[in-house]
Amino acid sequence: MVSLQSLVQSIPKPRRWIPVAIWLRAAQDLACGRFWPSLFTTIGCLSNIAYTCTLPFVTVGIIAGTTLTRQRAIVSASMIWLANQIFGYVWHNYPRTLDSFAWGVVLGIGTVGVALLASYRPLFFQPHPLRAGRWLWNYLWIPAMLILGFLAFEGLVLAAGLVLGGTDGLTLPILGKIWVDNWLWTSFWLGIHTLLVWDRAHVT
Repeated sequence: MVSLQSLVQSIPKPRRWIPVAIWLRAAQDLACGRFWPSLFTTIGCLSNIAYTCTLPFVTVGIIAGTTLTRQRAIVSASMIWLANQIFGYVWHNYPRTLDSFAWGVVLGIGTVGVALLASYRPLFFQPHPLRAGRWLWNYLWIPAMLILGFLAFEGLVLAAGLVLGGTDGLTLPILGKIWVDNWLWTSFWLGIHTLLVWDRAHVT
C-alpha cells in the first residue's frame, strides 16, 4: 500500500525558476498551437462590438506579431481588422462612401504593417546560445514596438488624412486616449500570454 508521504512526494512540484529554453519552447508551442491564436483572434473580433475605428490596432499588430508565427500573425490581424469593418458597417452604421472604405483600407494596411514589423522579433525567438540574457530583448521589443508602431501607424493615418480629409480628429486629447488604450490593451494581452506560457512551461 502506497503511503501518503510517498504519494505527496510523487506529485511534481512547480519550478521556482524556469530555464530559458523551456520558456521559449512553451511560447513557441503557444504560437504554433490552436488555443492562443483562437483566443486572441476571437476576443479581438468580438471587441469590435464596443470599439469602432478607435480599436487599438497597434496592439493588435504587436501582439499578433510577437506571439504568433508570421503567417498566423498576418491572418489574425487581418481577421480582427475585417471584423472591425463588418461590425462598423453593419452594427455602428459607418457611412458607406468611398472615403470611408478607403479609410478602412488604410487601417488594415497599418495593422498588418505593424504585425509584420513586430514579427521581426517574436517572444519565442531563440537567441544565440552564447549570448545569455538576450532573450529578455524579446520582451523589451514590445514597448519599443509600441512607440515605433504607434508613430508609424498614426503617421500613416495623418498622411492618408491629407489625401482623404478628416485630419481634424487627430487632436492631442484623442491621440493621447488612443495611446493610453494601446498601452493598457498591450499590457492586458501580454499578461495573459505570460500566464499561459508559465502554465505550459510547468508541464513541459
